[in-house]
Amino acid sequence: MAIFEGVLGLGVGFLLALALAQYVKIKITKGWQLIAVAAVLFLSAAAWSAPAVATYISPQIGLLREAFELVAWLLALLGALLVVYEMLVEVF
Repeated sequence: MAIFEGVLGLGVGFLLALALAQYVKIKITKGWQLIAVAAVLFLSAAAWSAPAVATYISPQIGLLREAFELVAWLLALLGALLVVYEMLVEVF
């Protein structure tokens, strides 16, 4: 049984990955910062799809939530690529 599903789970998962990276003393660089921003945007997208918000602002919710998700996905992809590049440069 999944505790967190959808974009809420992605946001919590990215924040957990950032916390574990800090715990094992990985240097937090630009790529990790982009992943942290993506996690916050995923959590914001999950907040926009909450039922309490959706009842008050129904027509614009879908577009706003999708905009948050799109920017979050792009930042997560860019952050992951930067983290991989920085780790490869550090190893070689």
